[in-house]
Amino acid sequence: MIRIFKTGAHIRRTPLSYPALAPLFDGHIQEAETPGEADLYVFAHILDIENAPRELVEDWRQRRRPIVLLSEEPFWDTLWGRQPLARRRLADNPWGRLPVHQLTHHSSAIFRFTRIPYYLLTNHRFANAYAAKFARNARLTPADWRQAFLQRRSHLAFLFERRDGAHHSLRWPEGDITGLCHWRTQVAQACRQGCIERLGRSWQPERPARGQLADWHLDKLALLDGRARVVGAFENTHQPDYITEKLFDAFACGALPAYTAGPRHRIHELGLPAASWLNLHGLSATRAAARLDGLDWGDAAWLERTSEAYAAAQRQLAALLGDPRNWLLERQRLQAALLAEFRSILDQSSSAWPDPAAA
Repeated sequence: MIRIFKTGAHIRRTPLSYPALAPLFDGHIQEAETPGEADLYVFAHILDIENAPRELVEDWRQRRRPIVLLSEEPFWDTLWGRQPLARRRLADNPWGRLPVHQLTHHSSAIFRFTRIPYYLLTNHRFANAYAAKFARNARLTPADWRQAFLQRRSHLAFLFERRDGAHHSLRWPEGDITGLCHWRTQVAQACRQGCIERLGRSWQPERPARGQLADWHLDKLALLDGRARVVGAFENTHQPDYITEKLFDAFACGALPAYTAGPRHRIHELGLPAASWLNLHGLSATRAAARLDGLDWGDAAWLERTSEAYAAAQRQLAALLGDPRNWLLERQRLQAALLAEFRSILDQSSSAWPDPAAA
């Protein structure tokens, strides 16, 4: 049994914090009530380590138990962490400098999915919603999709956090990591052709915040279902293993997803037909917006090819996300990977670290 002490303002966002994943770690990991009872101290955000309580730091000085950053969010690892490629790092705290083991999308196998991307495992609502939506969508023919696209109320819909500022555009080319928040905001602002909807609290202050909704994902699907021809499904960060619900939601709602994925991005491993989604990777915001504005829905040949590819993608997603075995196997993979990482850290000698006080 591995005993962990979890703390910090963001601790609800780790694989160990979701009720849907809790059964995976029953009998393997036990939460300690105080730092002094733990084998590992676990945090979700670098800011939480930098603000770790004095009690924990003093316990670390006495017992030198490993400090683990278990981060599921590349956005945090880049904008605040600034060392997303490092397996080990030092973090400054008011009570002293601390050595940290980083388990992130880049540094750990925990988030390196086989069948279904990690984030979809964190709540059963994803599996439930997708099973229903994709079973429905898979029954539609290319002709059905052609007609549906032409009848949509809007040409483009964007539903993501609006974040301006070039400071969001950090890049680590060696890790194929790029911040996308500023870029995707510019894309949404630059599109001009047809009916364009910019949805959500960031664009519509009168709407409730995501945290105020009983089920934000159900609200999102209800809002977007059958609404737009194209939905902006851009992640907040380009990282090869980082895929959230955004692309799947666009497909589930019957929209052509606009996404950005470099050649090494693992979205390509899903094997979806290239014509079933719009890959804007490598384009400036101006050029990406021009590409979206320039889609010619009156081009019968293009629309036919797109609809055929889209119908095929829907059948593939129905098979992938509608099969409970895929979800079960991915959960088992996650369990094994996380436990292996914790055991590896515990097996490592603290003498391998430089003295933080001397760094």
